[in-house]
Amino acid sequence: MTIGLKLMKTTWKWMVIGLSISVGFAIANQAVYKCGQEITNQPLDPSQCQQLLISSPTQIEGTRVQTGQAAKPLNAATANAVERPLNTPVPAQESLQRNAQARTILEDEWQKLSDRYAEMVRNFNGGQPALLAGESLQHPQYKRRTSEMQVHIERMARDMVALNRELARYAPNLATVKTQ
Repeated sequence: MTIGLKLMKTTWKWMVIGLSISVGFAIANQAVYKCGQEITNQPLDPSQCQQLLISSPTQIEGTRVQTGQAAKPLNAATANAVERPLNTPVPAQESLQRNAQARTILEDEWQKLSDRYAEMVRNFNGGQPALLAGESLQHPQYKRRTSEMQVHIERMARDMVALNRELARYAPNLATVKTQ
């Protein structure tokens, strides 16, 4: 009786191994479809999708590492990046300069967005923008234009909040601080 159990266990093991191998091959040979912008292996309607032909992966041999002097960098920023190995700490001065540049860019973007926002709010006129030729207050085109303006203003307000949040991550720009 124990020999029969051992034989059954061994048979089951081989069956499981064989089944898992065949499932692996089935998954590897599964069709891939392109449905519009989406690429999937489980399309909702395969008849409306294009089946892609997947070839086996190709390995391209790399080039040899050349000994000798590397090409000279174009500017000081790339020189530091080339000379400094990855995962090494960035010097404090370089970090401060980068933060100052980032803050200057963010301040500039915030100023541009703030100006556009103020103009849009002025044009929106509290929900009653100026009528265009052929429009009335009840005209569907006027209502659509008004709602689009409101959505645009709300989006700009969210963008300004996000820029303020990013500006808060950086210390005040040292270039804009007045010294006595």
